[in-house]
Amino acid sequence: MVWKILSALSAVCLGTACYFAWANQKSLVEERKREAYYTANLGEVKAHKEQAEQAKKTREEQLAAANKELETTKTSVVDVAAKAQTKEQELAVVKTNLEQVTKVVNDLQKQIDDAGDIEALLAQIENIRKERLEAEGALANQNQALAAAQEKVKTLTDAAKAAEDREARGRRGIVDEDFTARVSQSFTDWGFVVLNKGNGGGVFANADLEVKRGKDTVAKLKVRDVEQNSSVADLIKGSLAEGERIRAGDLVVAAAEQSAKTDTKAAPATTGAAATAAPAADAGAAGAAGAAAAPAMGGDPFGGAPAAPAGGAPAMNSDPFGGAPAAPAGGAPAMNSDPFGAPPAGGATPPAGGATPPSTADPFATAPAAKP
Repeated sequence: MVWKILSALSAVCLGTACYFAWANQKSLVEERKREAYYTANLGEVKAHKEQAEQAKKTREEQLAAANKELETTKTSVVDVAAKAQTKEQELAVVKTNLEQVTKVVNDLQKQIDDAGDIEALLAQIENIRKERLEAEGALANQNQALAAAQEKVKTLTDAAKAAEDREARGRRGIVDEDFTARVSQSFTDWGFVVLNKGNGGGVFANADLEVKRGKDTVAKLKVRDVEQNSSVADLIKGSLAEGERIRAGDLVVAAAEQSAKTDTKAAPATTGAAATAAPAADAGAAGAAGAAAAPAMGGDPFGGAPAAPAGGAPAMNSDPFGGAPAAPAGGAPAMNSDPFGAPPAGGATPPAGGATPPSTADPFATAPAAKP
């Protein structure tokens, strides 16, 4: 009788062991699928990081070329100023010669009144008058050359000022007052949008923008990241009405009040030698600030994702970058909510349990250029 009981217990234990082995095997398969998914997602993130570094290198080369062009323009202004000074000296010499010729003519006229050989004196006077006319012509030519040189100096000075103004506005993040762009992608629930313009369209980092719909201001934005043909702008908290959403295609204009202009007005005015040294100091400060603000190697180039918590892999249906809350159970996320929560491309079957895996699509992909 005892052996029958022991046999039954052994059979029950064996069946339980088989069940747990089958369950563990199924969990292992699911974990391997997750590992393969996260490995592919990590490869795409690394590729995007390389693209961001390449774009940064391109912008640095463009800045170096602009600085070189600015130095060339300044050198041209100095050369033209030196030529203008030389022309002024030559003009002074011509004026002196003209005064001397005029004095000689007056003396000869007096001699005519006192002399008896009128024909010889008239011939001499005629020669002197011709010399005077030639001197006046030379003076007129010098005046024209001086006016042309002064106009060229003014043109080069205006060009240099325009280049310095654009460079200064770029460092402070102030866009043109007539700046316009369009929202190419909207992630309202995540607090940012993607614009269809970048460096080539006059967008600068830290610029203050407004989303317009007709005459109404829907929301206020602040530019965070800028590429050649697109940019990412953060939504300023409290500027978007409750229940309202930013839509793709909305008009984006320069904000009526630029924070960089307010900071500039509050700073004390600089005069004399300090004002002359200000552009160089601003350039140095901008370089130091850029170095301090640069993301660490291996970090999120967009500065939005915190480090993953130690002690385990992220939960299913959560943001693989660590910045997004888990999606609500039992349904897909709403449109424009989690840019990483869409089902994977190609119609892949979601893991068991009904949770939808994060998307490998890049929400920061370069926006298409605006149509002319």
